[in-house]
Amino acid sequence: MTAPSPTARTKQRALLLAILAWATGAGGQAAPANEQAPPADGQLKLASPCNEKRTMVAVAQALGVNFVINRFDAWVLGEEWARTDFESWSRNLSLGWEWDENALHTNMFMHPYHGALYFDAARANCLSYWESVPITLLGSWTWEYLGETFRPSLNDFLMTTFGGMALGEVLHRVGASVRDTEVVGKARLYRELGALLIDPLGGLNRLFRGDWGRVGSNPPEHDSGAYVVQTRLGARRARVTGPQGHSVYAPTFLLDVSFGDAFEQEHQAPFDVFTLRAQVSPDGGGLNVLSATGRLYGREVTSAGARHRHQLVVIQRYDYLNNPVHQFGEQSVQTGLLSRWRLGGGGYTLRTEVTGDLIPLGAIDAPMAGVGDRAYDFGPGLGAVVDLALEYDGVSYVSFYNRLRYLHTVSGASSDHSVLLSGLTLTVPITKHWGVGAFMSGTERHSRYSLGADDRRSYLETRVYVSWTSVGGFQGGSSR
Repeated sequence: MTAPSPTARTKQRALLLAILAWATGAGGQAAPANEQAPPADGQLKLASPCNEKRTMVAVAQALGVNFVINRFDAWVLGEEWARTDFESWSRNLSLGWEWDENALHTNMFMHPYHGALYFDAARANCLSYWESVPITLLGSWTWEYLGETFRPSLNDFLMTTFGGMALGEVLHRVGASVRDTEVVGKARLYRELGALLIDPLGGLNRLFRGDWGRVGSNPPEHDSGAYVVQTRLGARRARVTGPQGHSVYAPTFLLDVSFGDAFEQEHQAPFDVFTLRAQVSPDGGGLNVLSATGRLYGREVTSAGARHRHQLVVIQRYDYLNNPVHQFGEQSVQTGLLSRWRLGGGGYTLRTEVTGDLIPLGAIDAPMAGVGDRAYDFGPGLGAVVDLALEYDGVSYVSFYNRLRYLHTVSGASSDHSVLLSGLTLTVPITKHWGVGAFMSGTERHSRYSLGADDRRSYLETRVYVSWTSVGGFQGGSSR
């Protein structure tokens, strides 16, 4: 598959937000949000609870996403690969899967986001996490076979589906918590607009169903007080070692969002505990990090009143990394043990995570890939995670992580890749809102090629920053 440029993708998303109303099954208009208090009972528009599954509407919206993007590419951008017809459909169905040559950021970032649109179309129509998975599969499959004249790409199908599940559920839950259907006025409008940017399909469904101005109880996913939001702004130095070693300096911004506490709530549904991390360095590669994790299953192995707690977990993980040593992306499932160790008599705890990873498909840059213009390898793999964090009242101030990844190439050069990532973060609180801190990480990479010399690289990154932390972030709760 050959995808349009990121700029074209952005234009497609904008067009999608403007004209997807036909697939929303909408009825009614959004009520104006200009009052500062709820209107009288006789004038109140009550929010409709999500108690009716609209499966066929979700299917129509997933297919509508593909239709809009395909027609935009064909009619506006003039892309030949988008001019599909019965002949191209028949050819794709008979030829089957291949591995494509797209840029790594397209496969590992843009496609998962595309999949998140399918997933959130289903979630916006009252389907559960697991009920939304088939909708995502359908959207991805139909795009690969019917949305392009090129043969369907197996890696795109997997990345769009599994990445879309992880990113889609996180974006759906964050959007639901940014909204607040119990308020009206400007605050309500601002929250609806903010949630629209985070969860476009959810926001559009609400807009065209007239829910932007309706008042009522928030959905179960709305739990603003369960969030811890940390932002860090500072400077970054990235150093590549070796014969061609060099340093890169850039400003950097890091956002960490965590929801829920595995030890404060029993497992009820997928992603009832999750994290989201994004790092951007404008002069250092743009988007450097995007990762999302969510608890799929958890089982306590100690009592709720025990001083030290341990929980067996299954976690879904999505990762995209971009630094001077490597570009790397994966979809994985982690299984292992989470622990919380009480320290002393105050609010200090030590949290640890020891898990093993199964990687259905990952990708890593590899100059010897030898697949057309593609300079990276695809393959399944295994991994391990060992994390430690010193916390006070649920906020992490010192953390140390170690992640080992191994990929065996099935498309690309005959090779095996191993990567070790380690990092230490220290944040010192100054006021309730603000703090200062530093971060140091190291990456060791070893790529072994059967037909060439081994490739060894290492990478060291340091950051200093000013931080802002909010507990109960989306409701303006206590900050530190």
